[in-house]
Amino acid sequence: MSERTNELYILTQKAQKMEMINEEIALKIYLDIFENYTPKISKTYESAIRLLEKRHRFSEALTICDQAIDLINKDEVSGIVEKFEASKIRLERKIQELGPDETEVVKKKFVLKKHHVILTIGLIALVYFLVRFTTPYGDLNVDLEGKEALEGGENVFNESTDPETQKYVITEDMIDVATREIKKNIETVDAGIIPQEDTLGIAIIVSGGTTSERGRELAEAYLKSLAGAASATYSDLTGPKPDSLGEIYDYYELVITVGTGVEEDTYIAEGTKNKGAIDIVWRKSN
Repeated sequence: MSERTNELYILTQKAQKMEMINEEIALKIYLDIFENYTPKISKTYESAIRLLEKRHRFSEALTICDQAIDLINKDEVSGIVEKFEASKIRLERKIQELGPDETEVVKKKFVLKKHHVILTIGLIALVYFLVRFTTPYGDLNVDLEGKEALEGGENVFNESTDPETQKYVITEDMIDVATREIKKNIETVDAGIIPQEDTLGIAIIVSGGTTSERGRELAEAYLKSLAGAASATYSDLTGPKPDSLGEIYDYYELVITVGTGVEEDTYIAEGTKNKGAIDIVWRKSN
């Protein structure tokens, strides 16, 4: 595999996992891919088109759609050309009916009303209540094979300005150890941890039929594996315990998504956790 091919593969994997955590960041990665590479699998084109169309960026989506059609016809990209041709017809219709970018129009139509304020305050109160008073976790079996080999490792994506977070940087070695452990579970198809400043994005793709409860258990086990790897690297950090995910999460916010795919309707569990909070606030259960 050439260096550029390897770079493209790594970026594509990051974009796919980031779709479950932050679509805006995922879209930026996809657009960077199209600016610097020519993807060879149709799913990359499909994902970029879907995210652009969702944001009413129809002209950009149409450009990528045309590129996919051209490359599939040249046998340079695997895929079903009729699928992209159908997308092209839909995008052209939307451009004709709504204009190439309707985003600003949508924003202008929104008017803040009293019930919006009440709803926002209510949601904030509910999140605070859940973070403050939810019950602690039971013990989970986390075997950190090879954690003694960790010696720092390469910094990934972490550009925090918080001195405490900078002190406890999440490294590729830690992520690799935790990811190897979570993939030992039969339900885990893929998993990823993406540091973004003071936030950790946690994404797990599970097999069909996995329950929401099991998805949460896997997420907690993944976090405990990472915390164990962090405590093995930073001797002053306390590792995971039966009633704690680990001290490393005193310094990071968590955004967690577990699903059978990267599309929102496939998610089986979504959660967040503030710095220093004891428990994860789980927002969704199918």
